[in-house]
Amino acid sequence: MSAGLALAAILALAQEQVGPLAGGGYLLNSGWRLRPAGRQVTLDTLPMATALAPDGKHLLVLNGGYNPPSISVLDAAAGREIGRAAVADGWLGLALAPKGDRVYVGGGSQAAVFEFSFAGGKLAAERTFAVAGASFIGDVALSPGGRLIYAADLYNDSIAVINPQSGMVIERLKTGRRPYRILFHPDGQSFFVSSWADGAVLHHEAETGKLLGRLRLGPHPTDMVWGSGLAAEEDKPAIPRRLFVAAANTNNVYSIGVTESKELRLVEVINVSMTPRQPAGMTPSGLALSADLKRLYVVCSDANAVAVADVSEAQSRVLGFIPAGWYPTAARVLRSGTLVVLNGRSPGRIKTGTAQFVAPFTEAELDAYTRTVFENSPYRDEKLLDAGTPKDSPVPARPGDPSPIEHVVYIIEGSSSKVMPNHHKLAREWVLLDNFYVNAEAGADGRQWSTAAIASDYVQKLWPNSFRRGRLNDHQGEEPAATPPAGYIWTNAAAAGVSMRNYGHFVANRPQAAAGGTQVLVVRDSTLAPVTNLYFRGADANYPDVERAKVFLKDLAEFEKTGQMPRLILMRLGNEHTMEAPAAADNDQALGLIVEALTRSQFWPATAIFVAEGGAQNGPDHVDWRRSPAFVISPYARRRTVDSTMYNTTAMLRTMELILGLRPMTHFDAGARPMASVFQPGADRRPYTAVQPH
Repeated sequence: MSAGLALAAILALAQEQVGPLAGGGYLLNSGWRLRPAGRQVTLDTLPMATALAPDGKHLLVLNGGYNPPSISVLDAAAGREIGRAAVADGWLGLALAPKGDRVYVGGGSQAAVFEFSFAGGKLAAERTFAVAGASFIGDVALSPGGRLIYAADLYNDSIAVINPQSGMVIERLKTGRRPYRILFHPDGQSFFVSSWADGAVLHHEAETGKLLGRLRLGPHPTDMVWGSGLAAEEDKPAIPRRLFVAAANTNNVYSIGVTESKELRLVEVINVSMTPRQPAGMTPSGLALSADLKRLYVVCSDANAVAVADVSEAQSRVLGFIPAGWYPTAARVLRSGTLVVLNGRSPGRIKTGTAQFVAPFTEAELDAYTRTVFENSPYRDEKLLDAGTPKDSPVPARPGDPSPIEHVVYIIEGSSSKVMPNHHKLAREWVLLDNFYVNAEAGADGRQWSTAAIASDYVQKLWPNSFRRGRLNDHQGEEPAATPPAGYIWTNAAAAGVSMRNYGHFVANRPQAAAGGTQVLVVRDSTLAPVTNLYFRGADANYPDVERAKVFLKDLAEFEKTGQMPRLILMRLGNEHTMEAPAAADNDQALGLIVEALTRSQFWPATAIFVAEGGAQNGPDHVDWRRSPAFVISPYARRRTVDSTMYNTTAMLRTMELILGLRPMTHFDAGARPMASVFQPGADRRPYTAVQPH
């Protein structure tokens, strides 16, 4: 490449920022682009479910995220919102009575089902059906004929059966862990439940709840739809009906055959990856079928796309992809053939979502849509073999190639906009990253983005509701359904035989423990348990980060004695929220002490320290509210320079993976740009001197 072309490429990267694109579309903080097909209608917070009126004239949408929940009423033909009704709480569950005159909403943290009357396109609140002992009500379904309401009690792993005439819960039916979707068999005598945490679909008798069958599939089964059957073949009997199930922690949709005797068997796995070697990350979490049951639409949340599959024959074929908005959650086909996609977010307006109306399309139009989806994605299979770093870079172009950096220290901090002298000095002495973005929106999803290169669908769908309406944070090993597709960076490192030491990740503190040498109570991850320092206290706003730093420095002294330091050190500093001045100063001092000690250790010549925030909580700046401080500190990191290349959390993870010889965890880190421009071929071993507090 000529010097002129190289300079042009560098300038192009330097000019790349999150926001609207000159040629149309929007560049996200993940590095993916949005150019949705069709027409967007702005809704409210995290729309996740639809219900179509029996006459087909009105489409209801449940908004259940960060803002106060609501039901939007859309004119299906005109594709516009004509009304909205407030709901005390709502999440996923939305069902219409057979006559279309009653609407039922799963009440989330209110532990109830809410009833609305519906007439002339207008909703009116009616009764509230309390579910005693429930923790969180998600999906709701009506038995055929509408005689009974079945409501998923998410954290009690059960289905509450409500008689709408009396308003009473008449039965509690035990099911799999974290019941997500409820779907009745067409005969009304049984129903299916997708178990979010068990990776299975359960089949229950409707009247008694008796378990008729259980079929294990992939992790995180979510949406389900009924499809047509299959004719008999030479070695296979006919199947009257098929049940399609999306598994969000995979790139797959599962086709289940249901015989006349209601036996279940796996018929087919439909892979919706865009390329042959694509890692997990498509997140298929919503399904819809065309009126003739020949086309299956698969909502791929983390690809901002909808896969279109021909399911008319025994072997299904993915025909192409439709570009969606940001984090699509559900889809429905209207009588006109128009596809409606719910998108959980809008660029620049994280608290609102959209309904996307895509008119019936030709084969040529689908081909054009597919090209757009591929262009929107930064992932390419060839990046698995060559990440694109220069030959003389300390960051290898492929995992397993040598690097002069042997030790990686990864520190995840809380957010702060306060004056922090050590942070400022580190940015001056090494590389000032002025175009770095976190992939997350808050600390809740940030913990997963920072350690797993994705936030699982459980986290994405529940943290906005939890954040606003009081559920405890359960995303740090407490909740089985929160697990991301490939585990965490420490899962990856353990599989590759990389030595580790953990400070503060996935630990629970002893109640009322005094500062200084008190062990934590529990390590919530079996991989981390053997490598965790049990004296490094977990999140606790009343415990100083300087005390945490002292625990690490004690370990570092032992490493110096033995001459051996783990290749990967994982550390949490701060409590991952916007810190007030005293806490910010304490955090700043702790980071300064840690960096100073490492730069003066025998391991410094072969060490790189990566520091990033867990979530975006400082508030918006003039570019984007997810723009965030980040640091790369190493003898091989450039000194006293500004780097305006657009990087993000997954770019940092990809860089560490390449140094340590780890494969990427998802298509986000696999497609991310390694932070090669931060590094230099030669080493500058000058140590750091921490700024002391005044």
